[in-house]
Amino acid sequence: MIRLAFALAATITMLSACGLKGDLERPAPLFGNPPNEGPNDPRTIKAKEQAEAKRKAEQDAAQRAARDTTNTQPAIEMPDKPQ
Repeated sequence: MIRLAFALAATITMLSACGLKGDLERPAPLFGNPPNEGPNDPRTIKAKEQAEAKRKAEQDAAQRAARDTTNTQPAIEMPDKPQ
């Protein structure tokens, strides 16, 4: 009986190590808004990515606007020759 209990306890202990491996996403809080946990907090990482994407989009828009204004130069009119 003791052997069976020991084998059962050892089996349960070994099986408890099985499961998902790697980075796990933190679940949403049940209520409230937990404090920010610093640079590794998923909300901080997501906010940083969104800010970077917004900055890049604004930079691309400014470059496109600058390129469009330099490519659309008004035609140069030649003055009539006096006779």
